Amino acid sequence: MSQGMSGALLLLAFVMVATSKWRVVAELHHVVGGDRGWDPNSDLLSWSNHRVFRVGDQIWFTYSVAQGLIAEVESREEYEACDVRNPIKMYNEGFHIGEL
Repeated sequence: MSQGMSGALLLLAFVMVATSKWRVVAELHHVVGGDRGWDPNSDLLSWSNHRVFRVGDQIWFTYSVAQGLIAEVESREEYEACDVRNPIKMYNEGFHIGEL
């Protein structure tokens, strides 16, 4: 193959990759509360303020089992009222991963 032909093929391959709709996206895991994990005193607003969350990322909840359980609730009202009478799920292992 001539040098001109191999250069043209290399250029064509580059253009195909550059214009491709395929993207390589790294899934990230976000440890809620940072290095210390989550506790009731965590400042989650500050923790989340400069993070970018994308579909496919994971939210890692690490917490002390001695501090209680984490409840997944249905509505904002249940969350704000701390109403866990009818939870979707209770977590009590000290570690849970949620998918975005």
